[in-house]
Amino acid sequence: MGYSYIAAGISIINDIVYEDGKAIDGILGGCGIFAVSGIAQFTDDVILVTSGGPDFFDYYGRYLEENGLSEEGVYITMPHTHHTLLAYEEDGGRWAERSIFGDDYFALQNGNNRTTFEKLAPFLSEETKGLYLDSNAFEGIFGEIRKIRERSPKIKIMWEPTTMSRTDPDQHDSVLKGIGLCDAFSMNLNEAKAFFGTQDYDSTVECLKRIAKPCFLRLGTDGSAWIEDGTVTRCLAYIFEEGVDPTGCGNTSTAVSLWRWREGYAPAGIVCAANAAAALCSLQRGPAAVRDIGEYPDRKEISRELLGAVHTDC
Repeated sequence: MGYSYIAAGISIINDIVYEDGKAIDGILGGCGIFAVSGIAQFTDDVILVTSGGPDFFDYYGRYLEENGLSEEGVYITMPHTHHTLLAYEEDGGRWAERSIFGDDYFALQNGNNRTTFEKLAPFLSEETKGLYLDSNAFEGIFGEIRKIRERSPKIKIMWEPTTMSRTDPDQHDSVLKGIGLCDAFSMNLNEAKAFFGTQDYDSTVECLKRIAKPCFLRLGTDGSAWIEDGTVTRCLAYIFEEGVDPTGCGNTSTAVSLWRWREGYAPAGIVCAANAAAALCSLQRGPAAVRDIGEYPDRKEISRELLGAVHTDC
């Protein structure tokens, strides 16, 4: 069965230690679940493509079922679903991560848990509009982009390079090559500065402009920006006092920026909707509920609130 949108990324269970020392265990994480939860705020026509272990549905099954999300794109390829300790640092956004199964499990993950054309193929069609792709620059998926486009000629690929790829100097050229193969990409400001060796927002944006591909630049609590054709459109973040966890907000907002872009919205509409989705993600630990978030009775009401905020503020 083909889908208009595919959110492809790893799944990770997070035990999180926050900047203030507070800790919470067993939280749904990984780029894929946050990305699909963002797009699914607006359309049912989206599927998660990910991999895990036999325990995957012990963690994610209830979320997928309660939010009406398909399990078809889940592949069991690992002894265990990846499980990490995620510790935030004091600078407001940086974090460090280690596997509870040991460092060797990262290598096992890279060999078995990543996106491939074979995993995507059942859900690609001539009508597929967008693919959110979380991957390392060195992965084989970039050698399969041509096959993806042959199966889905309308597709636009939004790549969010992993932190490893963005911050490892040895992968710099591979990242630029990967961006060239995709249609748009996303980075956060700290990682973009590390990638380009820049010191501030303005110099980083100038580097991103020169790449000549649309970029969704994430600025944390300062919002985000859409950079395209030499023009920068920036929108401030929506901040909820009730916000409890920033984890996954970047994946959520990046996926929403892809959806808005492919649905033909102007840059201001892209950025503001992405920021609103990130704010909703911050209201709970783990991905936002699609069917019900707090006071909102259903997803349609959520979408009206989001879009209303977009048109009012942007």
